[in-house]
Amino acid sequence: MEKRYEEVVTLINENLDNINFGEFGKGVSDFWINSAQARLNVVFPPSYVWWLKNYSGGEILGDEIYSVYEKDFDTVVGGDIVYVNELERKDNFTDNTQLVIQTNDQGEIFYFDLLQISANGEYPVYRDRGGYKHKYADDFLAFLSGRILDKY
Repeated sequence: MEKRYEEVVTLINENLDNINFGEFGKGVSDFWINSAQARLNVVFPPSYVWWLKNYSGGEILGDEIYSVYEKDFDTVVGGDIVYVNELERKDNFTDNTQLVIQTNDQGEIFYFDLLQISANGEYPVYRDRGGYKHKYADDFLAFLSGRILDKY
């Protein structure tokens, strides 16, 4: 496992009082990841795919990170990334250049900027606070680290 991934696993394990993820190694199947990407017409960044495959989903400080629920996309609700993003796009809160990965009760929206893809397939994560948008993290691993270390 790449060093950055090992560092995030360590950070997760050191902060389990603030994190509720699935059991490591029991994540989302390739079939459902590929189905979600096809439905949303996106390619998930490698670090997000790694998280889905290893943790399946979960919350940091009670805020869910959207994942793939492995249920029919036409009937699923909740924090499934397909459901959330189709709803956000339908309601014109986001467009197809953004992929929402988390919202919270403080009105913040965290999303991948799909227009800015790096050479290794990663997207930066932006935070939208009431229309004020700024880069929060260079990629999903940095997003996870930042959210874990945020104590509000």
